[in-house]
Amino acid sequence: MNVGIASQKDENVFVTLDVVWHGSAGKFDARVGQISMEGCFVESMGQEVLGETIHLNVRLPSGVWVTLLGNVSSQEYPIGFEVRFTDLTRQNERLLMEVVAAHGGLNAQQMLREEGAQLAEIKSQREVPRILIADDDPMTLEMLKASIEIHGYEVVCAHDGREAFDLLKDDVGFTAMILDMAMPHLNGLGLIQYAKTDKRLQHIPIAMVTAEEDPKVWSDSIAAGVKVFLPKPFTAPQIRMMLRMLDNALDA
Repeated sequence: MNVGIASQKDENVFVTLDVVWHGSAGKFDARVGQISMEGCFVESMGQEVLGETIHLNVRLPSGVWVTLLGNVSSQEYPIGFEVRFTDLTRQNERLLMEVVAAHGGLNAQQMLREEGAQLAEIKSQREVPRILIADDDPMTLEMLKASIEIHGYEVVCAHDGREAFDLLKDDVGFTAMILDMAMPHLNGLGLIQYAKTDKRLQHIPIAMVTAEEDPKVWSDSIAAGVKVFLPKPFTAPQIRMMLRMLDNALDA
């Protein structure tokens, strides 16, 4: 491994992030006090076991939850324990890079600048990206449409799950989908299940708009194919974060 790259990824920064971690002893609410692109320190008196693999649902500063997998590499009872991440997706690596950069990580900031320049060059050669948005709340739909169009996307709106389903049957030229979790006729998960069975739609990254905070619901949605969650109520920075994550998933 390149030593320079390894040292950049190990750049630790101090944070305060809510986390729900799942281990052999059960599920525990805790806090992440330090984080890098390689691992984190969980401030918890939970009954972790050295070397065990745990799941972490971490709430990022943007309000987005991300699910990570890692091994307990050291313990500092009763303060907490260190986790080394495993099987990171490209999308999660990018999210961790943004968190580290936002909290003062100079190496991560440089990596983001370089990556941003590369993505800008790639996007300049693409056609205008099209996004399908489905939400039964007219105000939410209009806010999303206006907030996304200013970033250079073409937006196609559906007012419920059935309308979105009809659009997807005839139009597969979307670069991403943003779906409300709860809609009449056909909910967000139902649309995802349809998309994953259609070879023409399987590659399209999907975001879910929801007020749901139950980590199990989020985990089930990720298993179904959701790449990113946009919590209700949402903010402009959260929309920008969501769009970056969808772009990263499309490039992966």
